[in-house]
Amino acid sequence: MKLMPLILLGLVAGCSSSYRVVHVPQYGADLYPQSQTRSGITVAVDEMKSTERVERLFGADLISEGILPVSVVVSNFGKQRLLVKPSDLMLYRGKEVIDPIPVEMVMSVAKRQKSFLRASTKEEVDKYFEESTFKETALYPSETYRGVMFFAVPGPKRFVDRFFTAWSVYHDGGPKMRMGLTNLDSGERVLFAPFPITLPENAGSFSY
Repeated sequence: MKLMPLILLGLVAGCSSSYRVVHVPQYGADLYPQSQTRSGITVAVDEMKSTERVERLFGADLISEGILPVSVVVSNFGKQRLLVKPSDLMLYRGKEVIDPIPVEMVMSVAKRQKSFLRASTKEEVDKYFEESTFKETALYPSETYRGVMFFAVPGPKRFVDRFFTAWSVYHDGGPKMRMGLTNLDSGERVLFAPFPITLPENAGSFSY
């Protein structure tokens, strides 16, 4: 595991706020509590539901804004070449698909929480989020790839009948994530699912 350096973006005494972040830890996928292995490939999902942890890693309280970061890690322990891409990741609850939030919107929310950031600091923040976000990539043997997807925290489902109105959870349980990878050598698809996702208890409501 690589060390997690503290990054201080844009500190100028007396005129600008600092933007402090710590790089997302570089663990292999097989070390995570939520991991699955198929055909020499290990996929791990790590929902970041702690306000303190999210603020440490992204420099802003995204949870209070209704944004849930989910880190996805893929380790290729086989001999094949793999294709991973954001469109192969799906968060769902029951039959409802929960679409990811564009990283540009997440950047805007993060910077809005910090006052008096210089233009150069805002650019650095944008770069940090861009580099952290899960992207399409080819993964070769013995390589590990990781990236973060951002989702709007889904609210409880409203249940109505002729006698009362109440808030309740879905009968299918909480949100889950699935991921499909493509073996570039054979064209075979390998599916990893389901990964249960625990939602933060103190989340706000995100609005586009």
